[in-house]
Amino acid sequence: MNNNKQHIDVNRVSTIWAITLLAAVTPVAAVLSPLLVGAYVTSLGFSAQQAGYLIAAELIGAALSTFSTLLIVGRLNWHKILYVSIGIIITAYVISIGLTSFEMLLPTRFISGLALGTVMTMTIVVTGMTRDQERTFGFWSLGQIIVAVLGFAVLPHILPLVGVKGFFMGMAVAMTLLLYPVRFMPATGSAEHQMGWKGIQPRVRRLAPLGLLALLLFFTAIGSVWAYVERIAAAAQLDAALIGYVLSAASIVGVIGAGTATWLSTRMGRLLPPLLGYALVALGVLLLFSLQSVTLYAISSQVFKFAWWFTLPYLLANMTLLDPSGRIAILTNFVIACGMGLGPAIAATILEISQPVGGELDYNSVLVFGLACLAISFPLLYPVIRANSGGGKETSVTQA
Repeated sequence: MNNNKQHIDVNRVSTIWAITLLAAVTPVAAVLSPLLVGAYVTSLGFSAQQAGYLIAAELIGAALSTFSTLLIVGRLNWHKILYVSIGIIITAYVISIGLTSFEMLLPTRFISGLALGTVMTMTIVVTGMTRDQERTFGFWSLGQIIVAVLGFAVLPHILPLVGVKGFFMGMAVAMTLLLYPVRFMPATGSAEHQMGWKGIQPRVRRLAPLGLLALLLFFTAIGSVWAYVERIAAAAQLDAALIGYVLSAASIVGVIGAGTATWLSTRMGRLLPPLLGYALVALGVLLLFSLQSVTLYAISSQVFKFAWWFTLPYLLANMTLLDPSGRIAILTNFVIACGMGLGPAIAATILEISQPVGGELDYNSVLVFGLACLAISFPLLYPVIRANSGGGKETSVTQA
């Protein structure tokens, strides 16, 4: 990384802040997707299924951008990559303000997702260049969670007044402000960023597909349930402002989940913590079945979010142990984005199939799908955990 450090010290405070801001603000639409689904329904008159497809389009675009970013990261000036990507996001938000057609909004949000994924991948690449990656990833995660807490607390009061178009306008302004921190990011990388996927060991080739499929199913489950968690509460006649407060509190609990994993590390081995995490995610989903009580909704949301962020560091640690060079870690980021994008899309399709003629949407069918994904995911992950526990060197679990 020495070539890059001649241009900028990636460990300076201004660069850490730039990474944090870019990683926190850019994915707001994805982080606050439950509220945005509701806004699409109430403000633009879209169906819940159409709203789910819009969220999915943006997330799938973010996932697909991983590969294009890998192609250009070693060839183009990084400032130009970030400026162009942010410019595309701003333009997409401005265009979205004037769109009321689902058919026009869908490709616009997909293109915005492509640029979003590029920005997020660049923040991950730069974070990997810092001296204390765990600490920097802590800021990377914390910024997103703080935005989630504020968003879930404030947006339920604002969205009914400004609608989804007001949200788009606000995000266009926020992304414009993000053009300034780009100057504190490094402008170039090093020869390591031009490396391909050659030289992957046979052990990695054998185990990585199982682990990546496990991650895909885990985040498909997370994405399908999380995208409709606000609609599930609305269908139970819960107050919109109250739903926002519950989801905001759940995001705070998510911070505790990630912190618990970081503190616990491998004290209980590599198998028990993720197994416990999977069980808690399943419990959070089960409590949403035929929801009637605000108390159960609060418990479910907090258990779900705690388990989500508690489990994630163990999933990432097991994958990065397979390939310390980081190549599988980059592919892991793609798989997570795919899962979070496919989840809402598949859930929307399930809602269409399961909806009785003239009847209300059956959100229980989405919950069943989420539980099925979890049940298949963990057995696929188990061989990876066993290999890392038996022959792999022990490393601390870091906050994702």
